[in-house]
Amino acid sequence: MKSKPDLAALAQAYREFIAGFKTVLIASTNSTNQPEASYAPYVEISDHYYIFISELATHTKNLLQNKQCSLLFIEDEDKANNLFARKRVSLQCTAELVQKNSIDYSSTLDLFHERFGKFMQLLTRLPDFQLFRLTPQTGNYVAGFGQAYTLSGGDLSQLKHRNPEAGNLRPN
Repeated sequence: MKSKPDLAALAQAYREFIAGFKTVLIASTNSTNQPEASYAPYVEISDHYYIFISELATHTKNLLQNKQCSLLFIEDEDKANNLFARKRVSLQCTAELVQKNSIDYSSTLDLFHERFGKFMQLLTRLPDFQLFRLTPQTGNYVAGFGQAYTLSGGDLSQLKHRNPEAGNLRPN
């Protein structure tokens, strides 16, 4: 008999996995719906992800034109047991520009300073850098073979196995 996975433990595991990163991979689309991949350093506050990026970067223009994006946190290749089943979390998000005169702007940049150090002093003086709040709507967590879950709910704490019949299926 197959045992059911502990979904609360899995929710904690995927959050701890994300917490181990300082940067996130970003997928966005341009004005002609061509996909573009990039990355950015981030901070997380109350289930939102914030990125501080230059207007010169293509993903900034993309996020200003199309508010939808996807974030990917993926296990390093050299740490993976199997390259076909790297642990990963992908989040489908809505992007919102945070206004420079808002309280959120300054308090979030304080966290960027704490996390990324003195280099932020330079970036915050550059007029082309913009702060975006990325709010996850749904997501996916892959913990390994046969361990794929959809993430839903306001704080993405509701996990559902993508194939409940698979149970704890693992390759030989």
